[in-house]
Amino acid sequence: MTSRTTLATLTLALACTACDLELPPGDVKSPQYWGDVFLDKYEDELVIDELEPGPTPLEEPRVVLLITGVTIPAEWFQPMKARLVRDGFIPVVYEPPELLSGDLFHNSALLGDVIDQVREEYGQDKIDILAECTGGLIARYYIQSLGGEDKVSRLVTFISPQHGVDKAPWAAGIAGWPALYDLSPGSEFLHAVNDAPLPETVPITSIYTCTDEYIQPYETSIIPGAENIGLCDEFVGHFQFFYDPEIYLVMHGALTQPLAGDADEPDDADEPADADDPADADEPTDSDEPEAPEADEDEEDDDDASEDEADEDAAFGCAVSRHGNGGRDPLFLAVAAVVLSRRRRAST
Repeated sequence: MTSRTTLATLTLALACTACDLELPPGDVKSPQYWGDVFLDKYEDELVIDELEPGPTPLEEPRVVLLITGVTIPAEWFQPMKARLVRDGFIPVVYEPPELLSGDLFHNSALLGDVIDQVREEYGQDKIDILAECTGGLIARYYIQSLGGEDKVSRLVTFISPQHGVDKAPWAAGIAGWPALYDLSPGSEFLHAVNDAPLPETVPITSIYTCTDEYIQPYETSIIPGAENIGLCDEFVGHFQFFYDPEIYLVMHGALTQPLAGDADEPDDADEPADADDPADADEPTDSDEPEAPEADEDEEDDDDASEDEADEDAAFGCAVSRHGNGGRDPLFLAVAAVVLSRRRRAST
């Protein structure tokens, strides 16, 4: 075995072992492959035997379009969809072609066609949007630049890298997905999204976590001039947003905020009927720069040691410490290792 092949094998083994991720055989450059890998890993979390009591249902049901992000199959939205139905919404899940790995300008235009179809099918002039990750970027571009402001009432994004991801260029060079080039900081698409003014009539809310394992730095989710809600008091994982009932209440609160010109609604419209509120979880964060979780006093005394340990964790592919240090995640490391190994074998 050559030294390069050995390095690739060791990197893959470390990445998978450190993150408790067993990779099945398949095309590691396919977005569907990674969609299945992480869906299998979290399948138990997405099963709801019995829903908890929820907020007071809407008096008039309305459509909310759920948009998946890169490598995220529609099945991830099952817990959220069930809660929205319980609470009086009509949820419709949209999974973009090729799991949103293609050109984001093109996918924004496709989204417009989907929204027109949904509006016609349900007889509604405007709909709400709840969009995950890259789905939030194409939704924002559609609203700001493709005429969507007249067809959307509210846009709520979660764990959405509105200014790109630092690791995207590195990943794009391996996987070759157009979406990863578009998610690279400074790309034409990101300039088109962030250089355009926010819509005057569509409130935008961005919900994120300071300890996201993939979307780092977390400030990339902050949209100047929008409502930014950072869940930063404790560790909150990336995939936790799909199934956590308390995080759902934060999304629900954003979806039920009265619009300008609406009649006054009861202050307790989004209060759970029989459950306690999550502590401060659904209170909007006014500051665009929330503080990340603070270290304990003992940890503060060992800052240098903690930083060294965090760097070692990142080297193994899991940057999940609550300090939010963003190392290369297991997906990217595994892709790199497997592709490197296969290229080596092909050249011999």
